[in-house]
Amino acid sequence: MNKRNLLAFFGFLYVTVWVIGLLIPTGTLSPSMSNAELQQVLLANQLARLIQVYLIDAVAGIAILLFAVAVSSLFLSAEEKTLARVLLSAGVVAGTISLVQTGVQLTLVNSDLLASAETPFRTLLVLVNQIDTFKLMALALLSISTSMLGLRTRLIPAWINWLGILLTIALILGGLSFAFANSLLTTVLFASLPMLLVWVGAVSVVMMRISRSL
Repeated sequence: MNKRNLLAFFGFLYVTVWVIGLLIPTGTLSPSMSNAELQQVLLANQLARLIQVYLIDAVAGIAILLFAVAVSSLFLSAEEKTLARVLLSAGVVAGTISLVQTGVQLTLVNSDLLASAETPFRTLLVLVNQIDTFKLMALALLSISTSMLGLRTRLIPAWINWLGILLTIALILGGLSFAFANSLLTTVLFASLPMLLVWVGAVSVVMMRISRSL
C-alpha cells in the first residue's frame, strides 16, 4: 500500500467513526435547557458521551486532517499547487478545531465538574456550538476547493464534485444555524452531515482507485 493509498484510508475512518458515534445513545442536549437539566442528561450518559467525544471529535479530527493531506497530494502532483494548498490548510484547520472541541467536550463529562451544580454547562455547550460553526466553514472550504480542483483536472468524477459544491452550500447555511435560530437552517445543518459522509467516502474510493492504478 503506497503512502497516498494509506492516507486515503482515513477518509473511510472518518465516515466509520461518525456513523458509530451517531449510533451511541447519549441523550439530547440543547442550550435552551436549564443548567440542572443539562447536568442530569450528562450524568445519565457520561460514559456513552465520553466514547462519542473521542470518536466524532478526536479520532474524526485526526482522520479529516489526514484525508485532506491525501487529497491535496493528489492535486499537488497534478501541478495544481495553489488551490491544493488551500485544500490542505482547510483540512488542517478543520481537524485542529475538532481536537479543540474534544477538549471542551471532555469538560462536559468530567466527573468532578458533573458533580457540581455550579458548573456552567449551558455556557460550555454554547461554546461547543460556536466552535462547530468555524469547523463547518473549514469543511466547506475543504469541499469547495476539492470540488473545483476535481472539475478542473477531472481526476474526480463530476457527480462527486457537484455533490461537494452542494455540500459547501449546506455547510455554510448549517453553520449559520448556530448564530440564527431558524428551523430551515437547522434542517440544512442535519442534512449536511450525511452529505459530508457520502462525499468523503466517495472521494476516498476515488483516491484508492487512483493509487492502485499508479
